[in-house]
Amino acid sequence: MRVPVGSDGWYLCDWSDRPDHEYTEFRGNRTLALQWANRFRGDFFALCTLRRLLGGTFPPRSDEQIAQEVAWRLTSGAWLARRRVVKRAASGGERRPEEAAAFPKEDRRPATPTAPSPEAPLFPGDIDPVAIAEAQKNAAALGVPFCEECLKAQMAAR
Repeated sequence: MRVPVGSDGWYLCDWSDRPDHEYTEFRGNRTLALQWANRFRGDFFALCTLRRLLGGTFPPRSDEQIAQEVAWRLTSGAWLARRRVVKRAASGGERRPEEAAAFPKEDRRPATPTAPSPEAPLFPGDIDPVAIAEAQKNAAALGVPFCEECLKAQMAAR
């Protein structure tokens, strides 16, 4: 018996199963086994698999009852939970070839400064700051919105 459960590589088997690969086996007390079984609570397909393994009952077992039964079977030794060990290549020692770089340094553009230079004026030269300030004060006193472009157009029309 070897039945995959969930999407993270765990499978259930019995004591007679002889794996052909390196594996990690769940070992723990009843509380840890219950936590392990409860990890499948939101996984519809894993719960269907566990229900099928436990056999049909009427009325059907609740999710809590399934978790309890799986935990009991794991701690009693009736079932074993295993997961294949996947060895990953060490990233510290290996170097990618320079041609495999996604953005080689030679092809990158130099960064352009986004802040204005200190010599550049903050405002254009065609504004009248005193008139704008006076218009803002008048607009605030009257409770009307102020628009600099509208004021320029109004002054040009005079």
